[in-house]
Amino acid sequence: MLSPSLDFDEWEEPRQPPPPLPEGLRGTIRPRSDAAKVERIDRIGQIFQAIQACWRPPAGSGYSGQEITLRLSFKRNGEVLGQPRITFYKAGTQAEQREPFRRAVREAFERCTPLPFTESLGRAIAGRIFSFRFVDARPM
Repeated sequence: MLSPSLDFDEWEEPRQPPPPLPEGLRGTIRPRSDAAKVERIDRIGQIFQAIQACWRPPAGSGYSGQEITLRLSFKRNGEVLGQPRITFYKAGTQAEQREPFRRAVREAFERCTPLPFTESLGRAIAGRIFSFRFVDARPM
């Protein structure tokens, strides 16, 4: 019976796995009246800018202290993939503003999607998880 070669020069170093991709891409969306519409999206940061430009917080008495964080993915053509998930919700101080706030967040995606991704960005981010944190931080 032959024994395995013990020539250490022939052994390969164990391969290290590549570093993991981040859990997801995160961005905070705050009310901005001067947010410009994004015509073509070819960078990840522009995705958050595009949603911010589409978000119209409910009219009312100003700062409600509400926050919603949504997790979702996009298809390569800019449509939302599947059903967005609310992963965090802070109700804020004004009960009468809660439903209008949630509706305004939902309408931002209805108004903006499909997002105008370039072909290369669409291929790169399709199925990746995004977290959008909507914060009602308007001054009173």
